[in-house]
Amino acid sequence: MTVEVEIDDHSMLVDASKQTVDKEVFCELAGLAAWAKVADARDAMLSGAIVNTSEVQSALHTALRAPRGSRIEVNGVNVVDDVWAVRDAITGFAHDVRDGRFLGATGKRITDVINIGIGGSDLGPALVYSALSTTIDPQVRVSFVSNVDPTNVTRVLAGLDPATTLVVVCSKSFSTAETLANARIAQRWLADALGDAAVAHHTVAVTVDAAKVSSSGIAASRVLSMWSWVGGRYSVSSAVNVCNAIAFGADVIDQFLGGMRAMDEHFAREPFERNAPMILGLIGVWNRSLLGRGSHAVVPYADALGLLPSYLQQLEMESNGKAVTRDGERLSTESSPVVWGGVGTNAQHAFMQLLHQGTSVVPVTFVGVARSTTTHHAEHAALVANMIAQSAALAFGSSHDDPARAMPGNRPSTTIVLSALTPGTLGALIALFEHVVFVQGCVWGINSFDQWGVELGKKMAHEVAAELASGVPSASRDASSIQLQKWYLRHASRA
Repeated sequence: MTVEVEIDDHSMLVDASKQTVDKEVFCELAGLAAWAKVADARDAMLSGAIVNTSEVQSALHTALRAPRGSRIEVNGVNVVDDVWAVRDAITGFAHDVRDGRFLGATGKRITDVINIGIGGSDLGPALVYSALSTTIDPQVRVSFVSNVDPTNVTRVLAGLDPATTLVVVCSKSFSTAETLANARIAQRWLADALGDAAVAHHTVAVTVDAAKVSSSGIAASRVLSMWSWVGGRYSVSSAVNVCNAIAFGADVIDQFLGGMRAMDEHFAREPFERNAPMILGLIGVWNRSLLGRGSHAVVPYADALGLLPSYLQQLEMESNGKAVTRDGERLSTESSPVVWGGVGTNAQHAFMQLLHQGTSVVPVTFVGVARSTTTHHAEHAALVANMIAQSAALAFGSSHDDPARAMPGNRPSTTIVLSALTPGTLGALIALFEHVVFVQGCVWGINSFDQWGVELGKKMAHEVAAELASGVPSASRDASSIQLQKWYLRHASRA
């Protein structure tokens, strides 16, 4: 129940021994993996086979970190060559910005990047930036804009100088409403300060659909490619991460991708009993489908990983939050849990009470780092001690004459510890969870790579926005929504 994974000169310990799983259950889970043909599905995904069946596509985020010169074919084309062409373009551009060869329209060096995206185009790069900033000083600062609420982008722009700012617009389809709305505000900000001609120079696009970019004021030479076979929540391996290549250097991102590749290779080669994604994926199925545990708490005991719960929320819930199988059949069991969490030790003063003594049993994943990023080693040891103690208290509890003070124990947790927080171990951690989600989707028979539930909300939001602009709700709209629109219009007009 404990696996150690080597990542270059570092390592990751995955300890699932405090899960409510005994030897018999562990063997049954291995049999479940064999019944679901998880290994075959894994090999198919890694080779470029069509595993996103509803959209008839591969799911090749792993190809984005494949070694140069390797071969993975999609429709007879070796996609690794294309991947490395884009990686080389990112490297060249990042070096030019960092070394001062690429300057702003007025001749000033770029000091700031604004990453505009949402979902995977925001959560992945933001997590990487937040985590690596604790060990590596970014040469170029990065700010993140995602929410369509204009106060978000307005607040970010207020603290920056247009002459020294580069705007990166990340949208796989280049039709994401929130991203394009924020991009228009940022581009108007650039134009007002530097003139319309400067907008193209100060803006970079990351997208699959380069044809759509030309009408947005972005030069064709400032487009970095993505591929339709990479889902947004799996895109941190792609050009979506260009802001961090600029901030920390392309060599750091190479190390990050190397860590992801190390986990890919571990997932591909190790037998079930030593395969961390397999073990954690099947334990997740055990907790959710067989024991009915409806939520999963993620608690990193490292401020640097404070965005990890939000990142995993999208990765797991958007991938496996489905009730229908690939074959169109209604699932006969529960699928993805609700993923949530917060940073330890803050969590101990917020929600750990419920985890210890509440009426719901909530599986927990603790994530820690052995080597401190500061010189305050005693304090860091106290942090790690709290993490270990929480996992033990959940597992074993304590008896007391007063029932209100008794801890029932037998509450499951997994503890993941990185030997140090480096680009490589961070990449391996993210890839671990990518593969855990894939394993669970295989067992449930779910297509983990589409997200039709997101699309309906987008379509309806477009329709309601048109009604708000006209001031007349559609008569076919439900009574509650009509009332909300009228109330909003009445109060918004008072401004």
